[in-house]
Amino acid sequence: MPLRKIKNTVDALHLVIGEYDGELRDSVSGFAQSDWDSCISKEKLFLTRDYLSVCEKSNLPGLSNRFLLLRKNGAPCAIAYFQLINLSDAGLGGILNLDEYGGLAGTVSGKINKLLFHPGSGNSSLLLVCGNLLISGNHGISAIDDASFLAAVKSITPVKKAIEQSLARTEKIVGFMVKDFYEDEDKIAAPVLSKDYFMLNTDPEMVFEVNPEWNNFEDYLAALSSKYRVRTKGAMAKMEGIAIRELSFDEVKHSLNDLYILNDNVIRKAPVKLIRPSAEYFIQLKEIYGDHFRIKGFFREKTMIAFTSSLWNEHHMEAHCIGIDYNLNSQYSIYQNILYSYINDAIECKSKRLYFGRTALEIKSTTGAKPYHLACYFRFANRMLNLLAKPMISSTGPGDWIPRDPFKSK
Repeated sequence: MPLRKIKNTVDALHLVIGEYDGELRDSVSGFAQSDWDSCISKEKLFLTRDYLSVCEKSNLPGLSNRFLLLRKNGAPCAIAYFQLINLSDAGLGGILNLDEYGGLAGTVSGKINKLLFHPGSGNSSLLLVCGNLLISGNHGISAIDDASFLAAVKSITPVKKAIEQSLARTEKIVGFMVKDFYEDEDKIAAPVLSKDYFMLNTDPEMVFEVNPEWNNFEDYLAALSSKYRVRTKGAMAKMEGIAIRELSFDEVKHSLNDLYILNDNVIRKAPVKLIRPSAEYFIQLKEIYGDHFRIKGFFREKTMIAFTSSLWNEHHMEAHCIGIDYNLNSQYSIYQNILYSYINDAIECKSKRLYFGRTALEIKSTTGAKPYHLACYFRFANRMLNLLAKPMISSTGPGDWIPRDPFKSK
C-alpha cells in the first residue's frame, strides 16, 4: 500500500487503504476535533480527541502515541489509536508481563525477556498496540459503519510498517497487540487478524447494567436477594470510621503523592505493568473533564487508605485507576467497598452501564456484573518466538471462577 509524506501543521503520513485515504500523525491535535469525534459514539469515552490529548500531555512512562483518521470521498469515517510502549523504559518498573492475557509472561521466560528487551544495553524494545493498555475494552478503533471498521482493521499492517520505518536504529518493535474487540466487532476483525496474529485467551470484561428505576444505592440494595443483601451490608459495616469523599481539583493536586503510592500498590499486584499513570495524568483528566472525572478518597482520620477514579457520561461509567493500602484491605473490606462505591456513583450519575474491567471476576459478579468476552490478538516480531509461544498460549486461559447472580428472582 503506497505511503507518501505530506506536510501540514503536524507532519503526517498518507496511507491508502482501498477506497479510503488515511492520515497517520504523532499528535491528535493535528486533526480537527469535529472530524475526529464524528467517528465516535457517545460510549467511546476513551477515544475522544480530548481524552487522547491527555495521553499525549501526561508524560506516561515509556509511551508515545500514533493516531489514524480514515476518510472516504473526503468525509471522516474511522479512527484508530496506537500506543508505542518502550519496554526498556525504567519508569515502567518492569518489562513485558502479560499473565492477564492468557499466560504470555509464563511462556516468555526470564532469559527470553532479556533477549527481547536488552535491559541496560541502550537499545529500546517496543511493543506496538492498537488500543489502550490503561483500560480494558475496545479503545483502539471506532467507525461510522462496518465497512469503515474493516478498513481501519486492514490499516493496522501499513501503519505498523510506517512506524517501523520511522524508528531510530536503536529502536526495535518486538511485539504487536490489537485489543480488545467485543463479539460483534470481532466478527469483522477476526478474518483479517487471525492470518498473522494469534488470539490471547483473556479474562472477560465485567460490566454492570444500571437499572434505570434505581434512584440511589438503597434501591440497589433492595433489588438484591436477602443472602447478598446481608453480605453487602456486612462488608459495608466494616467501613465504620472510614470517610469517603470526592476530591476537588486542588485536593487532587495536593494528594498526588498519596494517589501515586496507593495506585502503585495495585500496579505491583497487577499482571500487566506496561503503562504506569503519571501525576500529570490525573491532573489533566480532572482539568479537562471536571465533575465528569471523579476521584474519591477513602480516609481513616486524615490518612488516605484507598481511592477510586472514574470517567463518566449518561451512557457509560468507566471504573478507572484505583489505589489500596493492602495492609488494611481485609480489616475494612476495602476492595469490596470500592465496587459498591462505583455502583453508587453510577446510579447517582445516571449512567446506563458501569465497566469494571478485568480481574476479580467472581467478586465483581457478586455485585451483579456480567462477563463480556473480549478478543485480543498478539504476535512477536520474531517468527521463532511465535512458533514456540502460540501452542502454549492457545492451551491456557482465564482461571476457573463461578459466576454469581445476587439479584432477587423475577
